Amino acid sequence: MTSQSRAVLGIALTPVLALSAAAPAVAGATATASATGTTATASAAAAVETRAPGPWGTRALHAANPNADSASGGLNALVSAGNGALVSLTGDGLSRSTRIRPAGATGWLAPQNWPDAGGYNTELVSLGDGSVRLVWRAKRADDHSNYWLKVATLAPGATAFSEPEYVAAVPEKGYHHLAAAPDGRLIAVWSVYGVVKAAEKSGPQGAWTAPADLNEQPPSGSRDISSMDLAVAKDGTALLVWQWRTSNAVVALEKAPGATAWTAAQGLSIPAEDLARPKVFAGPQGGFDVFYDNIAHLMHTRRAAGTTQWSAPRSAANYGSTYGMTTPVYLPNGDLFIAGDPGYSTGAWYSVRSAAGVWQPYTQRFSTHKKVRAVGAAATSGGTVTLTWREGYSYEEYTMAAVFKGGTWSAPRRLSATTAQFTGAPEVAADALGRPVVLWDEYKRSETNSAILYGVYQATTAARALPKWRDHTDDGKADLFGQGSTGLKVYAGDATKLSAGQRASTWVTGTQVLPFGDLDGDGCNDVFVRNRRGEADVYPTICGGLPDLQSFHVKVSSDWSAYDTVLSPGDLTGDGRADLLTRSASTGKLYLYAQNGTGGFKARTLAGSGFGGYKRLIAAGDLNRDGKNDLLAIDASNELWRFNGTGAETFTSRSLVFKDWGTSYKDVVGGLDLSGDGRADMVSLDKDGRAWLNRGNGQGGFGNRSQVGKSTNWSSIRIS
Repeated sequence: MTSQSRAVLGIALTPVLALSAAAPAVAGATATASATGTTATASAAAAVETRAPGPWGTRALHAANPNADSASGGLNALVSAGNGALVSLTGDGLSRSTRIRPAGATGWLAPQNWPDAGGYNTELVSLGDGSVRLVWRAKRADDHSNYWLKVATLAPGATAFSEPEYVAAVPEKGYHHLAAAPDGRLIAVWSVYGVVKAAEKSGPQGAWTAPADLNEQPPSGSRDISSMDLAVAKDGTALLVWQWRTSNAVVALEKAPGATAWTAAQGLSIPAEDLARPKVFAGPQGGFDVFYDNIAHLMHTRRAAGTTQWSAPRSAANYGSTYGMTTPVYLPNGDLFIAGDPGYSTGAWYSVRSAAGVWQPYTQRFSTHKKVRAVGAAATSGGTVTLTWREGYSYEEYTMAAVFKGGTWSAPRRLSATTAQFTGAPEVAADALGRPVVLWDEYKRSETNSAILYGVYQATTAARALPKWRDHTDDGKADLFGQGSTGLKVYAGDATKLSAGQRASTWVTGTQVLPFGDLDGDGCNDVFVRNRRGEADVYPTICGGLPDLQSFHVKVSSDWSAYDTVLSPGDLTGDGRADLLTRSASTGKLYLYAQNGTGGFKARTLAGSGFGGYKRLIAAGDLNRDGKNDLLAIDASNELWRFNGTGAETFTSRSLVFKDWGTSYKDVVGGLDLSGDGRADMVSLDKDGRAWLNRGNGQGGFGNRSQVGKSTNWSSIRIS
């Protein structure tokens, strides 16, 4: 399998009914996951992780280019083989080197040098048969005016490329592409002064056929070819598209398995627009996806497996373009993800096609920076996409990364050093565990103002630990949600400062949004939402990210309007999973909705009675440090009471914490450890827009308050 089609499996959530008839309706979910592979060794991939990638590790020098004080030898490409091995390509116009990181390993093997591969259009490509091929044009020793098209092969599980094969004589410049059928058949295509040629190889021991001309000279008014692309579908059908220069006409040919000739691809019509630049991709379930530019639209059409009909072309991204577009990422839930450089627009873009075949109605942005280039994408563990890009201005450029899942983005992470004056194009691929590995160059200026390459660097993610309750910035500390005019943001900090993250998501006014624990088992805390109609949902997120209204979600209930309070108290049952706590407006009874361990919730159970007289209930965390989460309540006389959790879905009798407390507070949130002493603290917002911290004493109570987050006016912000 290629890095494009290798299965990166996530959690599939299927709603099931799980509630007694007397309670407000609640829907649960059953999680299923599977993974293929064997124990990781140097030649066999480990089973792909089903959880989202962990936090990014420290940068490490990748010594693919040992000459670190030269401007030559920078990074060209990074691909993942079918077994999860990684292969990098470095070099310049003189020569190139490949380097391999075997599946299951963390180090790179010694480089393999290709002294004649520094010419035009050298390709490193991961193919559908599990191999990786290096394709290049090398000058012929017997005829310096012509070149050989050469191919070297890294077979599945191998630790070195084969000796080069000579495919055909070619000119110095022109397009060439290589693709493989699932049965191991190789197809090579290339252009020779406007004539497209093709050759095939039946298998590892087969010989290349004599080149066949697929057209005559360019049509009148055209001169040579401006773009060309090739893909082979799961059933072995090959699809080749190219565009003529000047006339802009597009040609599409296909070759069925066992056929002796290429024929016109029926029904595939691409307008002869200037710079249509068609690109074709083979989907992992069969069929083809074709993208092309049409004025200011990136257009898409698809032919499903087993059919002959192409779908009506649809706009995949306003102001998107095949120029700078990533290879599409086919997600486990059937969605199709694409992203790209600015193209026609002033900002980088991404778009998602749902499994039902619907593209997002407008172009989305993953970065607000106007100078974004060299966008790359890879399917990574937990059904996520890891996106990398370069952003910034001359003398201040950075390599960036972010993770996407189900409409949710993590906070962007800067990977390159602050001392780098500018960086090369980052490359990203998934390893045998589905974890992202990013390589990039870092440069500085010499005394003569020339570019000096001083390192090829690597970053990857670590294993995903169990998330800390309320940690939504992926820093191991509990956070606050703040909802205001700019949308929902995560506020992180310490005992003296609370700072809002850059990522914001927008929700309809009146929507209750609460931090929640991990529902889908990916190691990332999710988000509970109750809208104005009473519908309750949990939105699975990725670590460090926030969901939007359109993000994938699991319905908890169609109508929880009978509850006047909903709390996210963490784990109340002692099973390590976060639960939900509700209060009936009519009876004052507390009900617990415990996670069922399969991505949903059990039927509700009674957690306590007589809570109707309290004007506010507060999820408090573990106040007395007995390993069980507690509950705080403010009564009509403004006295603050503590109810100790038992770890068995109920609470003990109350104990007084503060007298005459809370009259000036509009919001109170407990369960935080802003002071960093391991004790549960409490944050309150007063009506004058100030935030206050009461540090927990670890014995069930709190110390005196101190102001926190002084630089923020909290008047229009509600916290949870």
